Amino acid sequence: MMKMKKYIGAFIIALTTITMVSCDKKADVDAVAATLPGIQLSSVGMFTTGPYALPVPTSTVPNPINTIQVIFGATTTNKTPGVFDVVITDVTTSTVTTTETLHFPSWNSADNANTPSAGSISFATVPNGYPNTTVYQGSIILKYGATTPFVTGHIYTVKCTASASDATTSVFTQAKLFAIQ
Repeated sequence: MMKMKKYIGAFIIALTTITMVSCDKKADVDAVAATLPGIQLSSVGMFTTGPYALPVPTSTVPNPINTIQVIFGATTTNKTPGVFDVVITDVTTSTVTTTETLHFPSWNSADNANTPSAGSISFATVPNGYPNTTVYQGSIILKYGATTPFVTGHIYTVKCTASASDATTSVFTQAKLFAIQ
């Protein structure tokens, strides 16, 4: 009787192990993709933190230009990218003021809200396993120099609004993203 219990116990353990190992659950990718937002701006940040220095004018270059790179991550599901807007605000004091507004007619273009252009935007797509979903890794280059509204000793917040071609939007604000020394 004792030997029989031992074999029954071993059989149950073996059957449980086989059942657990042979189960192969696959995610229903189509069902998951259906729950994803049409457009999602997921991050805004920087590779280098700064603070950044204003370029010094010289007699040969009276209005020098430097750049700040802002990076972003986004996704679209069953949508195509539309316009992209960036608003930079000075948050150094309790009176928050808009310093610069950039408008990009596409996610791969130059700013057309300023003359001359105050920056450019571009992206690369990242492979993923969801049909009809595109993942974007993007870069916004902000041009600044002796004639820009950035001020030494001030801190700036960046608000990005990514739009799909059907005008659906997603907003991401990064508080105190960069400073000018």
